[in-house]
Amino acid sequence: MARRPFKLNAPVVREPVLHKQVADVLRMELGPPGRISHHGVCWWSVDMANYGGVAPGLRTARGCIAGVPDMQVLFLGLAFFIELKAEDGILSDAQQSVATDICLGGARYGVARNAEEVLVLLDTWEIPRSKRVHLQHAR
Repeated sequence: MARRPFKLNAPVVREPVLHKQVADVLRMELGPPGRISHHGVCWWSVDMANYGGVAPGLRTARGCIAGVPDMQVLFLGLAFFIELKAEDGILSDAQQSVATDICLGGARYGVARNAEEVLVLLDTWEIPRSKRVHLQHAR
């Protein structure tokens, strides 16, 4: 009986780990979260994990909604939103709805699956960064 070849698969980086990796890169590229960089860029992260919470309705009563993107960046009076997804992750219906509303509202929205894709978004949006982290693949 012939054996099937053994195939190694890299593990999928889950979103909490990805979120920390991206935050570390943004600290190097833009500066501390919630602080204006010398280029005039401010960023922060939102944690809406366990959206339901222990007191149903408490978050929604305060205006919190499902689907809010993970990272926000402000530059020159413009808002940029980044949703982080694992390699095998897909946008939920709530995330798709919020993404549509963000774009209709005139802001920018992107999905990234790793820190390099976040840097590509920043470069595409012409958000200045320190360029301490170099992209592996030419785009």
